[in-house]
Amino acid sequence: MSACGQDPCACDPEKVFELADGSLDSGREREVRGHLASCDGCRELYERELDLNAFLSSLDFSRTRPRSVCQGVAMALPTRPAKVRILWGLLAGALLVAALVSLELNGAQPVILAMNILGACWGLVAGSADVAHAVLAAAGTTILLALALGALIDILIALAVVSVSRGRRAREA
Repeated sequence: MSACGQDPCACDPEKVFELADGSLDSGREREVRGHLASCDGCRELYERELDLNAFLSSLDFSRTRPRSVCQGVAMALPTRPAKVRILWGLLAGALLVAALVSLELNGAQPVILAMNILGACWGLVAGSADVAHAVLAAAGTTILLALALGALIDILIALAVVSVSRGRRAREA
């Protein structure tokens, strides 16, 4: 920490985060709180972590659909302005054109190379489809029998559950 009032080696951000989360034992908590009293940098980190925890706990997750990242958290993250994104896109496009021109001038013929790569990928996809078709044609009756047997077992289990629940209701009544 830049504004550490003590030995910089005593600053341990992990302990500050654990204190803010309330996951330290009482002895270690006293020790870290003592450090916070004399270290401006760690105290500032602790206060920011408390603010972040308060913000995250204030979010209402009940109305959101399950996602990998909560929309509120994602919206709180900094993003680049649209102008900057457009400039980066233009730069990437210019670099791509320059690379293609360079390859063409050196005789590499990038368009033909790209078409050959696409042809190879299409051949892989078409070949995989042919293999899948052959495997399914060979195993089709086996798969159909397995599905029919599974459906029969499901029906028997459902009948057993219904029978047991009716017997239980009859005994309770």
